[in-house]
Amino acid sequence: MLKTFLINLERRPDRLMFVKQQLENLNIAFERVNAVDGNCLTDEQKAFFNQKRFALECKRKAVNGEIGCALSHQTVWQRMVDENIPYALILEDDVQLKPELVSLLTDEKNFQSFDFLNLTLKRPFYDIDVAAVNSCIAQKQFVRPRFWQLVRRRLWCFMESKAIVRWKIFRLHMLCNHMIACECDIAPSLACCYIVSLQGAKNMLQASKNLFYPIDKVWHYSGGRLKEAFLVEPLAFQNLDSDIPHRVRFKLTLGQKIKRFFLKGRHWRRHFDVVKMYGWTRL
Repeated sequence: MLKTFLINLERRPDRLMFVKQQLENLNIAFERVNAVDGNCLTDEQKAFFNQKRFALECKRKAVNGEIGCALSHQTVWQRMVDENIPYALILEDDVQLKPELVSLLTDEKNFQSFDFLNLTLKRPFYDIDVAAVNSCIAQKQFVRPRFWQLVRRRLWCFMESKAIVRWKIFRLHMLCNHMIACECDIAPSLACCYIVSLQGAKNMLQASKNLFYPIDKVWHYSGGRLKEAFLVEPLAFQNLDSDIPHRVRFKLTLGQKIKRFFLKGRHWRRHFDVVKMYGWTRL
């Protein structure tokens, strides 16, 4: 079975029991990782976030809970590097799991094609058209058509985000029990349940040395031609009881608004790697 890490705050034994019971019922062995408590950060840990750039990206200040969460995920990635763990399932302690997770983890062929596989579903693929996905599979259209293949491309685009054209699906993967994974750019944000490769862990550590965004967007900025994906039907859901309060937005100054226009969401490294991986004709 895949190595599984559960990130849990020491002061939240209730959450530990909540996820532990689920994992035991599914017969999934796990290792608890003591989460970094945002209430007990050192000045050095607080300096880990680039607050000025973070404000431009998110219109708010990075709160201590976010910093603790980021450091906790980094701890797991570093463990993978130190112990040469090829793949790991990483969970937060507020996750609700579906029983089908077991079959996904049993055979590594289900996830070894990816460096990052998000088992939840979040922005921007809320409204993915499952009928369009099934149509593409029925037509054996597993790879994103080139830009001149207009008819095939029109069907493919129905699967993608209707709001943001730059979020693309490049390949469909048939997994066990009729599960479908979408290889994409960029993978949905949410870090409560995901599988990451050793190479993915290395690149995410590198990309998160000086954070100016929440940790669940690190794969948006990671270089190294990482293959990222999500499941059409998610296997995990995050509960709404958050341990990261006080995330309050504020108004930017005119100077900040100008900087934000040029800097926000500029995933240049990732974009160049995507072109190298899939070719500009499939963008």
